[in-house]
Amino acid sequence: MSKDRDILEIQLWEALRSGEQAALQQLYMSYYKGLLKYGLRYTDDRDTLKDSINNTFLYFWEKRESIGNANHVGNYIFKSYQRQLVKDLNNTNKFEKLLENNEDIDTVDVEEFQFIIRQEENTRVNVLKNAILQLPKRQRELVLLRYYEGLSYDEITLRTNLSKRAVYNQIHSAINTLKKDTSLQNLKQILPLLILF
Repeated sequence: MSKDRDILEIQLWEALRSGEQAALQQLYMSYYKGLLKYGLRYTDDRDTLKDSINNTFLYFWEKRESIGNANHVGNYIFKSYQRQLVKDLNNTNKFEKLLENNEDIDTVDVEEFQFIIRQEENTRVNVLKNAILQLPKRQRELVLLRYYEGLSYDEITLRTNLSKRAVYNQIHSAINTLKKDTSLQNLKQILPLLILF
């Protein structure tokens, strides 16, 4: 699942570099909570942390034509956020926790950050898995064909003998139910990561 996530994130990163704003938004939604949780280790000023996160992603957008490839998108985002956070905390004189603990923010293990992100992802995936299992059987089947197997609507139509309109309506209804039941707004990014049994 981690390999699938890495591939998806590299695709999103390349789409961002090509100017697709939706890719930026998906990466932002995927990393926001993990970055916020990480930042809370150093300050409880959520406004500054939110500004740092926003500034990091704004930088990605503004420099999209010049930023490089990222084989490890999470590491790239994390390191960029670290630099932005240090800058913003210095500017607001809220660097006291780091100074008190005598800790250098750049020495924080990237693996620890990735663990936070994975925990967040696992929670979302588990909530989503449970919600998918509650869908009617036909909707569950169509969601898996579309997002797990990656079939197009035409391919699903051929496989299920349903009309294209029926396939679209059933999937649309399932997605709306999942959004309502799980409060997860970036379902299309999470769905391909699911491995259901």
